[in-house]
Amino acid sequence: MKRIIFMGTPDFAVPALNALIEHGFNIVAVISQPDRPQGRKQKVVPTPVAKVAEKYNLLLLQPESINQSETIQKVISLDPDLIITAAYGQILRQKILDIPKYGCVNIHASLLPLYRGAAPINAAIIDGQTETGITIMQMDHGCDTGDILLQKKITIDNDATAGSLFDELAQLGAETIVEFLPEFFTGNVVRLAQDDNDATYAPKMTRKTGKINWQNSAIMIDRLIRGTQPWPGCYTYYKGQRMKIFAADIIFQERMQGEPGELLSCDGGLIIQCGSDAIKLKEIQIASGRQMCTEICAHNYIPGIILGKDE
Repeated sequence: MKRIIFMGTPDFAVPALNALIEHGFNIVAVISQPDRPQGRKQKVVPTPVAKVAEKYNLLLLQPESINQSETIQKVISLDPDLIITAAYGQILRQKILDIPKYGCVNIHASLLPLYRGAAPINAAIIDGQTETGITIMQMDHGCDTGDILLQKKITIDNDATAGSLFDELAQLGAETIVEFLPEFFTGNVVRLAQDDNDATYAPKMTRKTGKINWQNSAIMIDRLIRGTQPWPGCYTYYKGQRMKIFAADIIFQERMQGEPGELLSCDGGLIIQCGSDAIKLKEIQIASGRQMCTEICAHNYIPGIILGKDE
């Protein structure tokens, strides 16, 4: 039975690891990022993948660097036939890639060569894509540049958030990897080289990614809100206070009714003029307050105020 090392860290990788275990694949070790302090109390919490490894009593390694000599020697000693990665969070250098007989394959949450990089799920929504999917890729020294081995497509719903699409693609990744492996091990997979001319990139999200530019269209702003939910989140400023935005609806207009960023109405919600059309904010949070439905709190706001000014 082929010896597999699984490398992954966040929730996205959990369905794939569970599926491999449930389908009887021989997982000889799980490698995850080190456990980190989280939350206001900075309590050290195991990674989601580490929790799965502990549940099934699998050998768990959590090196600070996968490429350090001690870790490389440990991987060599495990004699893997294949390494599978899914959102592991570290770049594997050639010394690691060369160890397994069948190399290393990655479960990537986009239709490569589109959206190479750290945040393909967010970027697909923000850019208004209508479809995305999972790519099983043979890893090489580049960033998501290796040969395509298998792809599965799905449609992106009009109301999808990064969170909902994350869950959908995580499950699709699990289904795809267990379908792929038997064909891969018997040599029945056709490799497709990526065309770098078609490549796009999805860099890591930061908190600044979610700042709204009210000069943009309501359609673009709606995509930004959904594409940054639940993290890093979308925000603007109301009278100098940071306002987080969790959900909104587009309101199409025949003509603009105010300047971009202007609070047009507080009747049953907060309606904001955009560069074209308007947005009705549905759920918000001001500063350190609690998340609220705007139908409840709209009376606290003043029409005519321009949003987006942080002073």
